[in-house]
Amino acid sequence: MAAHRGPSTKWLFTREQLENTPSRRCGIEPDRELSYRQQAANLIQEIGQRLNVSQLIINTAIVYMHRFYMIHSFTKFHRNMISQTTLFLAAKVEEQPRKLEHVIKIAHAWINPQEPALDTKSNAFQQQAQELVALETIVLQTLGFEITVDHPHTDVVRCSQLVTGQAAVCGVLYKGSVLAHRG
Repeated sequence: MAAHRGPSTKWLFTREQLENTPSRRCGIEPDRELSYRQQAANLIQEIGQRLNVSQLIINTAIVYMHRFYMIHSFTKFHRNMISQTTLFLAAKVEEQPRKLEHVIKIAHAWINPQEPALDTKSNAFQQQAQELVALETIVLQTLGFEITVDHPHTDVVRCSQLVTGQAAVCGVLYKGSVLAHRG
């Protein structure tokens, strides 16, 4: 008989683990870590919207980012690069890949609005592209190649669609019964 393969519990953390993250062990205060996580999530959201990816991809990238920083410190990996990396990876995983060039250019424009657009032939662009590809491998290894994310909100959406559908049916039945009662 095959073993039950439900969602992994590897990514469920105790309060103690949440209070003792790698960033905290490196001296980052709880409020600062929260701020970094929020900034990273906001950057993922902004880049994702500008790349026209689905909200599912954005949410997956945010989950990857949070999981990554439960293993690594913000002092070792900058949130702006990890945000780009997790979005690039999530788009591939969810079968809506975006070109590395587009991810980098859009992120650069958002992070550095006063600077000119990056030239793809420039050393700065080439260096960032190489770093992002290297970070993609590090993120995958950190995730243990567990790239499937079960989003709880998808169940909420399904349930609300069922309720909405049932409400529509009830509305039709109600109107029908009112008309029958009048007739």
